[in-house]
Amino acid sequence: MKQHTKWFATALAVASGLVIASSAQAQAVTGTLYLSNMDPSTLNTAPNALYPSWNTATITSQPTGLEVHATNYGSLYYVVPAGDVQTLNTADTIATLTFSVNSPSVANINWIGTPFILNDNSGAQTYGGYSASGNGGSDLGTTWNGNVVTMTEILSAGQLAAIQAGGDAIYSFNLQVDPASFTGPPIYDIMFNSLVLSPAPEPASLALVGLGAVGLLTFRRRK
Repeated sequence: MKQHTKWFATALAVASGLVIASSAQAQAVTGTLYLSNMDPSTLNTAPNALYPSWNTATITSQPTGLEVHATNYGSLYYVVPAGDVQTLNTADTIATLTFSVNSPSVANINWIGTPFILNDNSGAQTYGGYSASGNGGSDLGTTWNGNVVTMTEILSAGQLAAIQAGGDAIYSFNLQVDPASFTGPPIYDIMFNSLVLSPAPEPASLALVGLGAVGLLTFRRRK
């Protein structure tokens, strides 16, 4: 029985390592792990721009991202400085935006819109949409883990083609927040942590993770 346990544990460890290796290939759009290198003092100066309420919002750079404290709908258009532009891996197929909702309480968010736009050699493409914790109608690529939200989106056909052609990059992007339905006033404090592109995890790796987990559960029950 110890040999079986060791086999399942090894399979699970190997598969997990493959998935971690895939995520390690993620490329940060601004060149750093967090969006902390976006200078708030430049966000409303051309070519960058702030819209509606973010013109008067409190926006600060924090060690783990860009923090926005605002009321009502707001958005940002940001041009990545030339020195921070990343040539994309031709294997990149997904974009992931991660942010943390500092306030209001997750329980007070019925709907919040947080779509983002990526601009590359193929043009602009919008990803994501509206979501809320435990809401069955949320954007399919969005997951809530407490107050941390991860939006994982498959890239459009046009952007995939541009990336696979080689030499592509994300030159600018848009972030936005629409406090569509809050219990209470539409006031929020959100930390935009990271925006990355990466290859999708190998299906075989994901299947092996599932096989290992199921095998361990089955073995424990039999034991």
